[in-house]
Amino acid sequence: MYAALDEEGTLIYAKQAVENKDYYCCHCDQLVKLILTDSRKYFRHANKTTNNINERLIHKKGKQLIIDELQTYNFNSLESEYYLSEIKQRPDILLNKKIVVEYQCAKLEENILSERVEGYQKMRLRSIWVLGEAYLDVQLRREHLKFIDYSENLGYYILMLDSLNQRFTLFHHVKFLGPFNKIFFQREIFGKGNLPDLFSYRPEEYPVKPQIMSAYLLKKLRKKNDPQAQWLKMNFYQQRNQTVESYLNKQTFAPRPPIYQLPIWQMICGKKPEFLQQPLLNHVQIKKPPQL
Repeated sequence: MYAALDEEGTLIYAKQAVENKDYYCCHCDQLVKLILTDSRKYFRHANKTTNNINERLIHKKGKQLIIDELQTYNFNSLESEYYLSEIKQRPDILLNKKIVVEYQCAKLEENILSERVEGYQKMRLRSIWVLGEAYLDVQLRREHLKFIDYSENLGYYILMLDSLNQRFTLFHHVKFLGPFNKIFFQREIFGKGNLPDLFSYRPEEYPVKPQIMSAYLLKKLRKKNDPQAQWLKMNFYQQRNQTVESYLNKQTFAPRPPIYQLPIWQMICGKKPEFLQQPLLNHVQIKKPPQL
């Protein structure tokens, strides 16, 4: 879980929590542990069963929030947990027998996500994924990118729901910046009852300048000595009699679609593009991504 109560009853996010203090579950008031990993901080019950119950309650509350928002629009039908026997899947919400909405709170592997999305596509259903609990953050990380979707109004986007605080966060016009695929995004937050119609919403897109290979970025590039980077640097020098660092020095990097597995500097230096596994994007958007 991403939030808990301190001894004064104040809601504390895991990112702001400190070690060696007591924190309590928002739902059952039991003591929880602050867990620190290389990639994130979170709270966890000592009792796994209790934790699973808590996660189910958060999912149930979030799903109802989404249903409440959707009911303000004129959908002909809105069904919860409708069983699709042909693909043996039960989406959280089914709209007009055409659109699936999934509220994803637990971690999900890319291959499982692909299987579920492909199942919906088999039935000609579009799927929209709203991230919660384990994926909640104030910024986007690489693990979020497998859920990325695209629309003409929003560009590449991801939607999150904090069900405890009844708050939606829309990350839109997501891009890769610079040689190392830094994730750039615009973000808007909506309270309960204020989520716009995402099918027609048109937020302003900010202009983004190309990034120059600065001395700082060049220093960072020199430290890239993993096997793949070493091979590419050596091969580049043998072919051109020039180092990658000198070739890229002061070059500019225009914003790129956030769909690439490899860092941009490697592709500029001759590495064939490899794409991230992003099942919500269709074939055309992967092979011919919109210009940024």
